[in-house]
Amino acid sequence: MQHFAVRIAVAFLTFIIGTAASAMWGLFNMSRATVTQGQFVYVGTKSCPSTRPAADIPPPPPPPSFNGPTINGGILNGKAISKPAPAYPAIAKAARASGTVVVRIIVDESGRVSEAEAISGHPLLQQAAVAAVRQWRFSPTLLSGQPVKVAGTVSVNFNLQ
Repeated sequence: MQHFAVRIAVAFLTFIIGTAASAMWGLFNMSRATVTQGQFVYVGTKSCPSTRPAADIPPPPPPPSFNGPTINGGILNGKAISKPAPAYPAIAKAARASGTVVVRIIVDESGRVSEAEAISGHPLLQQAAVAAVRQWRFSPTLLSGQPVKVAGTVSVNFNLQ
């Protein structure tokens, strides 16, 4: 029992000393550093990879346009007249990934998917779900007797068997 108490005490002291040394090392390195125009640079021969100034960073690409004359159709799974099954990616099978992927879509006037974007689900399954949903066909939606675009979501299930 005495050896156990000694081992616990040594482990605790090692932890405390390591934490203190780490904090002091960080303060030592920070005291030798300077910040210049948004870049972190060590004084002396060492340098840290600097971040690019904000002016050099291009803006992110715009998201797919889900606007225009469209009707919000909500969940569109029930309006599909043809739903080819998605191909299960080999990497997703190896990782034993499964679950539901929700895809936001726009269905054009003829019932074909014109735009698709995964908004939730396992990352390894999203691309396969979007590829499958692009091949789905829907019954055209009519508004005052005229076919219109419909925006909504569909759920694609992936089950390992």
